[in-house]
Amino acid sequence: MPEEKCIRCARRTPWYCLVGNGVLSAFQIIVGIISGSSALVADGSHTFTDVIGTVSVLVSRAISAHPPDDEHSYGHGKVEFMSSAFVYIILIFLSAAIFAGGVLMIWHHRYRKPEAIALLASCVSILVNGLMYKLGLCAGKRTNSPALLANAFENRADAMSAVAVVLGVSASVLINPIFDPLAAMLVGVHIFLNAVKQLRKSAGGLIDRSLPPEIVQRIRGVVEEQHGIEGVDFVKTRQTGAKYWLDIGIRVDGKLNVCEAEAVAASLRGELMRRSEKIDSVEVFVAPQVLGEVPGG
Repeated sequence: MPEEKCIRCARRTPWYCLVGNGVLSAFQIIVGIISGSSALVADGSHTFTDVIGTVSVLVSRAISAHPPDDEHSYGHGKVEFMSSAFVYIILIFLSAAIFAGGVLMIWHHRYRKPEAIALLASCVSILVNGLMYKLGLCAGKRTNSPALLANAFENRADAMSAVAVVLGVSASVLINPIFDPLAAMLVGVHIFLNAVKQLRKSAGGLIDRSLPPEIVQRIRGVVEEQHGIEGVDFVKTRQTGAKYWLDIGIRVDGKLNVCEAEAVAASLRGELMRRSEKIDSVEVFVAPQVLGEVPGG
């Protein structure tokens, strides 16, 4: 199990991000309007969507913590993937709006050289988002939470967007004001590419995608080294929220009686769950090993 301090941190992290993103978004938008930087306003709008995302994280984690019931015998963990997908869908629409806004500003020549204060606001954004990313990444990894990790990656995307704003505003002040709307368009493209990438991961969780091959291989290795197992027919895996579910088919000596075969299966279940607190359920399907038969064939 994760350490108690990590669990407490995971509970607090969304609240820290909620306050941080809310204040930062208002700061960016206000400074962007005052300084005349469309790129900073676009980045502030991006940050505001993180407020929505953080609220969805809080709700989804509260729901996913509910134990299994009659209607949801496998628990409520997948709501975290739904929460993540919701955030990324919003971001895809936002990215399109930001990009289109930049195009219209250039087309109608509605842009001007921004004030230097926009650079200060962008630097503050990089710092704050970097800190929230590190906090969210640590909490998400320690508790294996897709929703917390999604929120962390959004803070990282915000930090990278702020870098684009710094470059765009600098070029607008030193070279030509058109670089400011161009920077806003670059922010939109960055948001879109990151959102699509992360949305695919969330969708994979909703359709019971298997765990990464290296994890499956490690699980198979543990199964193969257990005493009493003659062969492995299959190892099927899936992730439900922060937890892993495993279905494993094994072969045992055909001379074993039912109780002895079940003892081998029980030993395997215990060993797998002992090795990782992320494993929530292990179903073991036992078949007798027939002389000359190849397991899995």
